[in-house]
Amino acid sequence: MSSYPSATTGNSSTSEATTGDAGASGGQGGGGGGGGFNGPSPDETMVYWLDIALLCVVSAFFLAFLPRMIGRLSNFSEWTRGLILRAGGPPDPMVQRMRNQDRIQRVNTATTYVDGGSDQSHTLANHSTSAYAYGRSGKEWSSAPSGQTTNPPAHVVSLTSLFHPLSKFFGYPISPGKSTGKYLLVIVYMAGVFFLVFFNGGDPLADSDRLGYIAISQIPVAVALGTKNNVIGMLLGMGYERLNYLHRAVGIVSFAAAGMHALGYLYKWAINESLAQTIAEPFVIWGLVGLGGVSLLFVCSIPVVRQRAYTFFLYSHIAGYVLYLIGICYHESVCINWALLSVGIYGLDHFLRVIKTRFAVAKLTAVPELGITRVELPGVGAGWRAGQHVRLRVMSGEMGLIGWSVAHPFTIANASDSESGHGLVLLCKKAGSWTDKLYAAANRSGSYGSEEKYGAQRIREMRVIVEGPYGGLGNMVMSSYSSVLLVTGGSGVTFGIGQAEELVQHISSGKSAVKFIELVWITQDKSSLSPMLPTFASLLNSVANIPGVIMRITVHYTRADKQSAFAPEGAKVGGSSLDAHLATLAPNLTLHAGRPSLPRALSSIASLTSSLQDAKGLAVGVCGPLGLAGEVQRAVRGVDGHMRSACGGIEVHEECVPTFPSANPFYPLRLVLSQEHNSSDADYLMLFYF
Repeated sequence: MSSYPSATTGNSSTSEATTGDAGASGGQGGGGGGGGFNGPSPDETMVYWLDIALLCVVSAFFLAFLPRMIGRLSNFSEWTRGLILRAGGPPDPMVQRMRNQDRIQRVNTATTYVDGGSDQSHTLANHSTSAYAYGRSGKEWSSAPSGQTTNPPAHVVSLTSLFHPLSKFFGYPISPGKSTGKYLLVIVYMAGVFFLVFFNGGDPLADSDRLGYIAISQIPVAVALGTKNNVIGMLLGMGYERLNYLHRAVGIVSFAAAGMHALGYLYKWAINESLAQTIAEPFVIWGLVGLGGVSLLFVCSIPVVRQRAYTFFLYSHIAGYVLYLIGICYHESVCINWALLSVGIYGLDHFLRVIKTRFAVAKLTAVPELGITRVELPGVGAGWRAGQHVRLRVMSGEMGLIGWSVAHPFTIANASDSESGHGLVLLCKKAGSWTDKLYAAANRSGSYGSEEKYGAQRIREMRVIVEGPYGGLGNMVMSSYSSVLLVTGGSGVTFGIGQAEELVQHISSGKSAVKFIELVWITQDKSSLSPMLPTFASLLNSVANIPGVIMRITVHYTRADKQSAFAPEGAKVGGSSLDAHLATLAPNLTLHAGRPSLPRALSSIASLTSSLQDAKGLAVGVCGPLGLAGEVQRAVRGVDGHMRSACGGIEVHEECVPTFPSANPFYPLRLVLSQEHNSSDADYLMLFYF
């Protein structure tokens, strides 16, 4: 990676061999023997310009997203939200007293409803008297009173709405989770690197020094894209998980360049018959150590390893990263600066992690109807934004020999500064060995009862370490839109609940422009609704007396139940008695058999939004399998331009997981919400997840 020493003979194969390199990230450059060349070599200067070009790209995206950042930060409270967890204020005494009472107001009703199919619902409210009655076309909804908010947040139109025809092309999914824009960005990056390899007469076989420089120059870039406290993500208003596909692409480039750099010199030494002599040189040995480290990083990040042996994946990446940096530093002195830069970025990330870390006592409760563990942290009550997640460690030997030391990310299932007194709430679905152990530990204390026994559930207390918050909506402010549609599947309902609760807070305080809210939850079993009824009813009751604000919650179950877990004694599942009972529990809540018609639901709320005098857009949030996200995206693309313009634009935020793991190394990350990032979900973990 530097000029040959002037003290040797240029035609000597031995001199060529001893000045070359078989390492992963550099040749015999930078500090090699004799005089001749001072300062950086042309190849080193070239990779400096490569990184400068990448910084220019980041700067261009930052300037493009800057208006939305300014719009969000124009509200002073946004400067502190979503950064550091804190205790929060004391709970409301009235709410505290209600926690041990029946939390849902019951009203007498004699109304009965007929069980229907996918197009009809088990209606939980009398449509003739409900303040939220409307048909599937949404006409009645549009006649709701239009109350005015006192101080709504600034609304800045997104680029996807501003340049809709173009953004539709870049957002088009080539396959689930992989859009045209993401592929193009990776292709352009790799094409630029490929061009640099051959620029100005570059020959990877005759002189592979340039490949070594490319390999080491991309290490800080890969680390910057992979850290939890991602500086690039902060500038762009994106969570680290949304830059993961770029992190992987840069890592693959570093691995490929390092391997080709080594192969180039091995080929040269073999041709000159000096391989046996040169490979014993110390700098070559250290280069091979570095090559082994980056190879370990690459091999152990393939999907089959992540899916089948996540713990091995985790610790092998620690070992590979350390070996890579140590190897290249001893291999060639010019690599030290690049290694120190990456260590500095990584060290800053861990320093910020320490600041974001809290020790707490958690209350664990098993919820068998949903197959989840409810985790409450009463001592942590504020500091996050809806949709963000935290990384949880449970300090108990019940989690396994090393399971107690590994952090697992889960979505926060409630809003910050809640008056309920629950503190931070997580709903952790059983999705792997770690979450199975967590559920078993909580289940030893009993089960979270049905709504009728809500005040008598037994709780297990355990010490935990919680770190965060991370991710979320970035610079998107849902309370600045006129309407919000939340589509969730399975455990993704935590995303919808958190968003809805935060919207209710903003509406109650007069800091929201939202007029219409619809939450759609798709679940397999009808019985899953039982433990969620208190939460749904609380949301609906919170907006019941707010003029001009309409909320609807729709639950779709896709699997027929022989018996409902929440049916009263003597009730018939699917019959009128059950529906009448549920109608007394949660007005404005409907239960449907079969999957929802998302185009119809979107069209309905879009029509309502367009009827407003000054519509500020429709925000669509989706959390669930990638197939569900694809359905939502297709429904949004199906909205005609006139309706989209009348709404003020439609923006989609996705937080999704794949139905089946992908074997594609560029598989873009979608954050798993309220599911353990383990086993089949390991495809979505960051490279440096420790």
